Order: sequence, then C-alpha cells, then structure tokens
Amino acid sequence: MTSNPSILSGVNLRKQFRVSAGPASQTGVLTSVDGVDVEISKGETVGIAGESGCGKTTLGKLLAGLLPPDSGEVHYCGRAVRTLSPAERERFRQRTQMIFQDPYSSLNPRMRVGDSIAEPLVIAKSSSRQAIRAAMLKLLEAVGLEAEHADRFPDEFSGGQRQRIGIARALASSPEIIIADEPVSSLDISIQAQIINLLQTMKSERHLTMAIISHDLSVLRHICDRVLVMYLGVIVESAPAAQLFQHFQHPYTEALIAAIPRIACGHRETTVFLSGDIPSPLAIPGGCRFHTRCRYAVEICRTTPPPLEEKRDGRFAACHLSKDIFPR
Repeated sequence: MTSNPSILSGVNLRKQFRVSAGPASQTGVLTSVDGVDVEISKGETVGIAGESGCGKTTLGKLLAGLLPPDSGEVHYCGRAVRTLSPAERERFRQRTQMIFQDPYSSLNPRMRVGDSIAEPLVIAKSSSRQAIRAAMLKLLEAVGLEAEHADRFPDEFSGGQRQRIGIARALASSPEIIIADEPVSSLDISIQAQIINLLQTMKSERHLTMAIISHDLSVLRHICDRVLVMYLGVIVESAPAAQLFQHFQHPYTEALIAAIPRIACGHRETTVFLSGDIPSPLAIPGGCRFHTRCRYAVEICRTTPPPLEEKRDGRFAACHLSKDIFPR
C-alpha cells in the first residue's frame, strides 16, 4: 500500500440479493459481499481477483455508488457517502466512474458514440455545445480513435474500439477514480494488451486512482500495485502485487496462480488443482469458505472461520495454516 491518504474505502460492506431458482421454488438469499473492508489510496491501482461468482463485481458497484450496501459504509475522501450533501454526492458520482465488462452491451445502440461520450458533459451543463463537442473529440483522440468516429453507431466498431469508447465516456467527467470491471475479458489477446496499455497511460496522464476487477491474475500482475483475492464474498488475501505472486499466503491464491498458462522451459512445475466447483453463494459452507476445495484443510478449517490478518509485513490472509504451509 502507498503512503498516500485513502480516497475510497469500504467498511464492513455487505450485500445480499433475494433470488428464485424457478417459478415453483422458494426464494433464497444470495450473499454476494459479506463484511468486506477495503481501502484504496490516492494514486494507487488495486486489483480485485477471483472466480466468477465470488462477489468482485458487486464490490466494485458498491464502491462506485451504483449499489447501496445492506450494511457497512463507503467512504470518499474520509467521509461516509451517505452523509454527503446532495451537491457533494453529485461530485462523488462525477469523480468515481466505472468501465463495464461488456463493450457490446454497455453502449446505447441508438446513440452515436460522440453523444454517448458527451452525455456526462451535457448532464453537468458546465459548457457550451461547441465546448462539449471539442472536449468529446479530444477524448476520442486520447483513446486512439478519430474525429470521424463520433458520428457512427456502436455496431460499426470492433470490441476493442467499443471498449476505447467506454473508457472515453468514463473519462468525460474528469474522474479521480476509475473502477474497471473485467475491462479486457471479452477481447482477443492482442487487443487486451492495447487496452491495458491505454489504461496505464490514462492513469499516468490524468493522475487517476484505479480499481481493476479481473478473474485473470496475469492481467493484474502487470498493472496493479496491490491485489485483493476474493472467494465467496470475502477477501481471503491482500498483498502488494509483486509479493503476492512470489510469496502467496492462501491456498486459493496458490491455485489461481498455478492456473496461469506458462511456457514450459525444460521442466514442468507441479500443478495445483482445485477439487470440485465453487459452492453456491446461496449455501455458503461453515468454517473457512474454501475448505471444501482445499487440499490442506483440517478440522479447524471446517468449523472456525479464519480472520483476515497480517501474516507477513504488508501481506494479509484468511487462513489458519498459512504460516505452516507457506513459511516464506
């Protein structure tokens, strides 16, 4: 973590959804985020990793103010968002923007892309029509598109171009914080690198704070200062990115890192397999939530939830056995 002050944080965030499996089934309660604490320092890039269904997208939406928490608080610049005045809350919404996962569904198909990008400026009513168009064209150029693209519709663009448009739209309100939800998961490998490089460039040029949500740890490794690993609604590990990949402290992180594709160089590393599927968030196991898939699990893991605590300098994990199985 950097020494800069916190700009965005969540304290004991919890979010549940009532869901039904079918017309004849009873309604159940799906726990998506369950008592999560997270703190993002000004200028930091934080990664949020985990399998599909672990709650990372819901956490991102809570931090962005797009979903209200059932309990807990989101803090912006040290103040609880719910206590902000209407004008201050509007500033929070302008300064905290989200880039969505699917560039095919996140743009209005009936709006020209120039209008989509300019919409935040129009809503703010802070400039003339000519100034808004000039700002929109400048944003298009900043993300590697041409002025002529402004008058086209989303279906005339590739996935990578649409994601560039989404980034331009997020930047239109001059945000301080960008929360990107799986920004490259739906793109070809060759395009993924371009979008990652664009995000890094935008962060540097505009002095942004960023949270990157991804199931792909290899993406987070090269762009993040710190990585949070989520499993079934809770954070199971938090560490500086470089240390996480060299000296992980949780068996789930070990398995995620082992699953990253590598080119073999004369020897084959031991593969760590996860047994079974991730349990349903409608029926979260007791004790450690990961114990049903963990090859190290013992009796205490099945009965007692482990707290997220500091295991090494700056490295936190929720595991009863981490100091024994990961002694470094």
